[in-house]
Amino acid sequence: MVENTYIFEKLIQLAALGARGNSEKVKIQALRLVRTLQAEEHPIAGRLKDAIFSDVGDNGSNIVRQVHGPGLTSPVPSDKESGLDILNVEDPVQLPMGFIGSNEVKGPIDAVLSERKKLHELIAAGITPTSRLLFTGPPGVGKTVCAKYIAKKLNRPLLTLDLATVVSSLLGKTGNNIKSAMRYAREMPCVLLIDEIDAIAKMRDDSSDVGETKRLVTVILQELDQWQGDNLLISATNHYHLLDPAIHRRFDQIIEFKRPTSESLKKVGLSLIKQNENVPREWVLFLSIAMEGTSYSDFQREVNNLRKSYFLYGESGAQKFVESLLNKDASSFNKETRKKIAVQLVRENRVSQRAASKITSIARGTLKNALEAS
Repeated sequence: MVENTYIFEKLIQLAALGARGNSEKVKIQALRLVRTLQAEEHPIAGRLKDAIFSDVGDNGSNIVRQVHGPGLTSPVPSDKESGLDILNVEDPVQLPMGFIGSNEVKGPIDAVLSERKKLHELIAAGITPTSRLLFTGPPGVGKTVCAKYIAKKLNRPLLTLDLATVVSSLLGKTGNNIKSAMRYAREMPCVLLIDEIDAIAKMRDDSSDVGETKRLVTVILQELDQWQGDNLLISATNHYHLLDPAIHRRFDQIIEFKRPTSESLKKVGLSLIKQNENVPREWVLFLSIAMEGTSYSDFQREVNNLRKSYFLYGESGAQKFVESLLNKDASSFNKETRKKIAVQLVRENRVSQRAASKITSIARGTLKNALEAS
């Protein structure tokens, strides 16, 4: 028989979720409790079901599909200590504006997507398809967005292993959370993303880690070994060098995401400008050159700031925004750097000398001399 203490704890969790306004998670957690109570023929099961699901039709039998979309047929596992979901679900997957993968990344990703179209033919031919990918690279270079892109192309939900939830205050339970999450993801049509895998898969010779933490690496290795079939598993890390070497060997492909070039940023920036916007392309070209080597996320933020400035205050507002950007890091944007950018705008991007001079605050005569000397 279900203990009253268990029921009280679950009701308190439901109340906490309701107080935070998270109605979807209230319904998911309530459905779990109802099913547990029904299995024990507890008298409160029916009353709880009617109270929570009276407005969703069929007394909540389709609540999983409503919350998680058509791909998932049962609630995702939860941490028994906190009651929170271990996996975050995105279905359907939404891609941010301006997503354009670099050629170095797009090639391997397109190859993986091609494999998925002929998955069963590959298996029948005795060829093992790619099922485990490791994305490496600094923050903000598109690792998570690329996982979204893959899930969207495959028309699968994206499940993200929530490391903030999976690491229980009782370390012994963390391994069980990981197993539950990966077992669930193996059984459901999905793409699984383990973000910041270095948080739980550090080298086992790291003297700063306690023994229980080191055992989590063994759990991850065992779960990776069991991963196979139709689903893709993607792990992402900002710190490849921290991963245990045995983790590296479990992945079919390791794809490195590098800092974007100005050409990559230019493509992203121009894709963000809508057709009915009057923002001159030379302003975006300037940002792509000036911010080369930054992250995509930082660049997209500044392009959005430029668009807002132009929308609210016109060209004078955009000019002030660019000037503030130059002044914010004056040491990086000294006169010599700005002169080189102005030359590049004219030479490579066919921006008029007048516009290049205005954007970079380089005198027309100085720019003309630099062009003649180059």
